[in-house]
Amino acid sequence: MSQFRETFTKEEKKDPLLDYDDSAFLYFAGSLLLCVLIPWTYCFVSALLFPYNSVAAREFPVKSRSGSVYRYCQCSFDVTRVENAKKRAASWKNRLTVSFVLQLIALIGLWYSFYLLSQQLSGEKEIQAFDPYAILEISMGASDREIKKAYRFMSLKYHPDKNPNDPLAASKFLLISKAYQALTDEVAKMNWEKYGNPDGPGTMKVGIGLPRFLLEEDQHLLILCTFFIFLLFFVPLTFICYYQRQKKYAPTGVQVDTLHFLSYYLTDGTRVKNAPEFVAASAESRELQLRPTDNEEMAVVIREVVEPKKRQFTQPIIVRNYFLILAHMQRLHDKLSPSLQSDLNALLSASLKITQSMIEIAQLREWILTAQSMVEFRRGMVQALDVKSSSLLQIPHFDEELLKHCHKGKNAVRDLTEFISQTPEERKGLSKMNPQQLADVQAFCSHVSDMELSAAICVQDEEEIVEGDVATVTVKLDGEAMGPVHAPFFPDTKFEEWWIFLTDKASGGLIAQARSRSPEKYVEEQLQFQVPTKQGSGKMVLLVTAMCDSYSGIDRTTEVEYKVFGDSEVKRSVYVHPEDEALDSEPTLFQQMLGAYGEEEESEDEDEDQRAAAKKIQQKKLKSMSGDLNGRPSGDNPQGGAMDDEYEDYVPEAEADIPTDDDDEYDG
Repeated sequence: MSQFRETFTKEEKKDPLLDYDDSAFLYFAGSLLLCVLIPWTYCFVSALLFPYNSVAAREFPVKSRSGSVYRYCQCSFDVTRVENAKKRAASWKNRLTVSFVLQLIALIGLWYSFYLLSQQLSGEKEIQAFDPYAILEISMGASDREIKKAYRFMSLKYHPDKNPNDPLAASKFLLISKAYQALTDEVAKMNWEKYGNPDGPGTMKVGIGLPRFLLEEDQHLLILCTFFIFLLFFVPLTFICYYQRQKKYAPTGVQVDTLHFLSYYLTDGTRVKNAPEFVAASAESRELQLRPTDNEEMAVVIREVVEPKKRQFTQPIIVRNYFLILAHMQRLHDKLSPSLQSDLNALLSASLKITQSMIEIAQLREWILTAQSMVEFRRGMVQALDVKSSSLLQIPHFDEELLKHCHKGKNAVRDLTEFISQTPEERKGLSKMNPQQLADVQAFCSHVSDMELSAAICVQDEEEIVEGDVATVTVKLDGEAMGPVHAPFFPDTKFEEWWIFLTDKASGGLIAQARSRSPEKYVEEQLQFQVPTKQGSGKMVLLVTAMCDSYSGIDRTTEVEYKVFGDSEVKRSVYVHPEDEALDSEPTLFQQMLGAYGEEEESEDEDEDQRAAAKKIQQKKLKSMSGDLNGRPSGDNPQGGAMDDEYEDYVPEAEADIPTDDDDEYDG
C-alpha cells in the first residue's frame, strides 16, 4: 500500500487540510449526554410535578411484586397519615433540599453543555475529503497545461529542499504529487472519481471520537498527570472510604459491634424485660448524641416510667435511650420533648434490624423461648406495648379504662383475636364512642390479618416415615394481601412478617424455623428436619407456631402428628421405570467401543484364516495335478517329487499357466 493514507491522516495544526476534525467527538459527546439527560430529566420533572408518586411507591405501594392489591387500613389515623405524606411531598419546604438543588444545578449545566455542542455541530463543515483541484489550487475542469503549471509552481514552493525548517513541507509536497497523479494518470483518476482516493477503495476505520485537546502535544503531560492522580489517589481513596464504612455493618444492616454485643449478652434466659436495655446498649443507639437539655427533659420521663428490671448498664447515653424505649412501650409520648421524640424515632427505626438479629441469634442457639420473646418485644416496639400490656390496646381509641369494660360481663374478651371475631353488636367498650371512632374500630378489625394456619408432614417419594429420613413440614398461611400495619406510634411504614417455629411438643426443643416476609394472600413455607429415632410406639407430635411481628394476639398454632417406623419394620422397594430397566440391557458407550474394536480384530482374523485355507486348498490341487503329469503319483518318481517341491512355492495366480500333457516340454 502506498504512503498516501499515512500522509493524508497525519495530524498537523498548521495546514487546514490536515487539521484534526472534532465532529466525531461532538457527536459522541452529544449522544452520551442525551442518554443521561433524557431519563434523568424525566424523573426529575415527574418528581417535581407529581411529588407524591415517589413517596407512594416507596412508603405506600399499591400492589405487591406478584401483582396482589394491598388492602390499607381505612381508619382516620392511617388516612390522615397518607394525606400528611402527600402534603409533605408537595411542600416546597421539604422539596428544597440539598439533593434537589444539586440535581437542578447539574441538569441545567448538562443541558447548557448539550446546547453548546449543538451550536458547534451546526457550524461544523463536512469532513474534508481528498480534492486534487483544491490541493493544486485550480478550478474544476482545468486543462492539462494549467494542471502542469500549478503542479510545477506548488512543487517548487513546497519542495523539502527549499523548506528545510518546515516539517509540513514534505507531507505537503507528497500531497501535491498525489494530486497531480490523480489528475494525469488514467488509473489514478478513475479511482479518485469512483472511490475518492487515487489508490482505490480503502478499508473502513472505526475509532473513538476524542476532543482536540487530548491529542495536542502540549497537553500530554497534563493528561498523564491527571490520569495517574485519578488512578493512584482518587480510586484507592474511594475504595478505602467505602470499605471503612461497610466493614462496620453486617449483611443484615446491623453494625458488627452490635452483633458482638448481642452474641455475648443474649442468653437462654433472656426475655422481653431484658430486650429494651439491649437495644439501648447497641452501637446504633450509642451513636446518638447527648444534649445539654437532656437532663432536665428526661427528669419528667424518668418519674413516670416504670422499670421492669434493675438496670445493667450505667453509661449516660444507654440510660437515656433505655428510658426513651420504656416511655414508648408505656405510651408516655406526651412527656417527650420534640428533640427526645426525634431520638426515639431513630431508635425505633434501628430496632427492626436489631431485633431481627436477636431472633436469629436465639434460633441459631436453639433457644426457642428466647426467640419467641424477641418476637414479642419486636411487635411491642411496633405497637408501643409494654411487657404486660393487653393486646386490645392496639385497637384505635382504646385505653386502660375501656379495657375494664371488655374484661367483665357477658361477651367478655381477653385478646385481640376474640374481639375481632365478635360482631359489632357484641363488642364491648364502644358505647361512649362517636361515629368516627366506631368507624375507626371497624376499619381496624377489618384490616387486621385473619390468617389460617395449616401444616402437613411427608417424606418425598415415600409413604412411610422411617427414622433417619429427611422429613418436610409444609406450612400454609392463608389470608389476605395486607398493606402497612396500623401502627400509630411507629415512625416508619411497617409490613407484616411471620416467624414460624417448629418444635417438639414433648420436649419443647426447637427443630426448625422460617421467616415469611411475603404479603400475599397465600404463603407456603417448607421446614425440613431429620427424623429422630422412634421412642415407644413411634408416635410423634410436632407443634407449629406462627407469630406475627406486627400485631399482638393473632398468633396461630397447630399440631402435626406422624408415626415413625424403624429400619427393620419397613421394607422399601425401589421402583424402577420400565424404560430404565431396558437401558440396563443396552451396552454402555465403553462396551460399544470395545465391541466394535473386537469385531474389527475378529473380521481381520477371519479374513486371514480364509486366505490361509484357500492357499492350502490351492496347494493340494497343484500337488495332485503335478502327480498326474506323467500318469503316476508324484511320490513314485523322483522327477515327480522334484516337481512337487517346485510347485510348493507356486502362487495361486499362476494356475492358468500350468502346462498340460500336450506341451512339448514334457514329452517322454
